[in-house]
Amino acid sequence: MNQNLIYYFTVIFLDFFTAFGLYSLLYLLLSIFIKKSLIKKVDEQASKLISLIGILYFLTWIIGTLIEFQNSTAAENSHTLDRMFGKYWFGYWLQPLIWILITQLLRVKKNRKNVLLRILFCLLLIISIERFVIIVTSFHRDYLPSSWTMYSSLEIYPSNFILELIAKIIYFLVFVGIFTLAELNVKKLINIKTTANRR
Repeated sequence: MNQNLIYYFTVIFLDFFTAFGLYSLLYLLLSIFIKKSLIKKVDEQASKLISLIGILYFLTWIIGTLIEFQNSTAAENSHTLDRMFGKYWFGYWLQPLIWILITQLLRVKKNRKNVLLRILFCLLLIISIERFVIIVTSFHRDYLPSSWTMYSSLEIYPSNFILELIAKIIYFLVFVGIFTLAELNVKKLINIKTTANRR
């Protein structure tokens, strides 16, 4: 039960990373044409949310690893330790550490405003190392349209691919709105308590 819960949380966080990468590309495109402060405020809130999700992902990843060690046999633990610290250790650590590092680097305003750095972050959040390796190693197969749906996460055809991207961006922006409302309510409660304590 605990392992399934950890797995579902991890999948949800990975969807957030992908959605934030897509949102960032849209934000960079819109910021060229629209110079309103509302877009910058939304981007600031989105960056705060993805930083929080990065911390939650890190905690879930650590807890999931500890639960896996606790529920495994000695042979399975030995195999996992070999994956973590063996010859190909970077395959185990690289992707989670990239996601955690990127989400925490977005806390810094200078990193958020740097366009080239932001595009690099977008690409690293959208295309995982695992997906990149699968795509690169399968280039030798064929370039026929029959293989174009191979990497679709919602099992939809390329004609609906844009709908999938829009749905992910909207999904992410809804959570940014919920996060902003929650943050405003927490600030109001803190202000009420501080004014009550002063009296």
